[in-house]
Amino acid sequence: MGEAPVEAYRKRQERLGLTRNVLVQASGYHTDNRCMLDALDSLGDLARGVAVVDADIADAELKRFHAAGVRGVRINLVSVGQATASGIWDETQRLAKRLADLGWHMQFFATSKQLLEMAPLLNRLPVPAIIDHMGMPVAAEGLNQPGFSALLSMLGDGRCWVKLSGADRITRGQANLTGAGEFARALIAANPDQVVWGSDWPHIGWHSSDVHSSDAVTPFRMVDGAVLLDLLKQWSSSDENFKRILVDNAARFYGF
Repeated sequence: MGEAPVEAYRKRQERLGLTRNVLVQASGYHTDNRCMLDALDSLGDLARGVAVVDADIADAELKRFHAAGVRGVRINLVSVGQATASGIWDETQRLAKRLADLGWHMQFFATSKQLLEMAPLLNRLPVPAIIDHMGMPVAAEGLNQPGFSALLSMLGDGRCWVKLSGADRITRGQANLTGAGEFARALIAANPDQVVWGSDWPHIGWHSSDVHSSDAVTPFRMVDGAVLLDLLKQWSSSDENFKRILVDNAARFYGF
């Protein structure tokens, strides 16, 4: 992947009027969290991180990550391997028990179909779960697709959180990102207290499960952060919800 230095990120923040930061380990780095940890160190107390770790990571390493600002672990079922939710669940639960002592969460990057399989399993987790990119619904299949319906049910019951990010992933790169709006509005309506926003910067290019097999540089997707914030304001339908999603919920979930 290309370079996305902290300096460029700070400039983007200033332009958008943002101050807090949540950094999520990029798929291409797998469990090598050094770049993300270095960025956390540069950004200071207003930054939190979500790492990718092996299930047998040492307790001392988890504590070191916690001191650096990490507050969660990302479980990727989309672009790393061909995992199924049931196939990784025993290992996921064992790791989750260790994360519970730190007050961390688990972030799941899963397709809409994988979420359908995952729905009954999330009840067993001893840590909060947050679903990446609005659950990756298929835009053409609408609100009633089974995986998204399951996500709405889980969110409405308070069994998970959802990140309102990746609008262009849902519309698959179309210039008009409003096609993601019906999904975002439905999620906000289901439970406005358990959704947060993410820019998905630096918008890493589309990749598949063979992401580790090539040395080719994948170009970043071109997405305007100001447009994403404007869309969030539209989806929120009220200033109260906009502040709740962008500020209050994030502070509560990530421990700012």
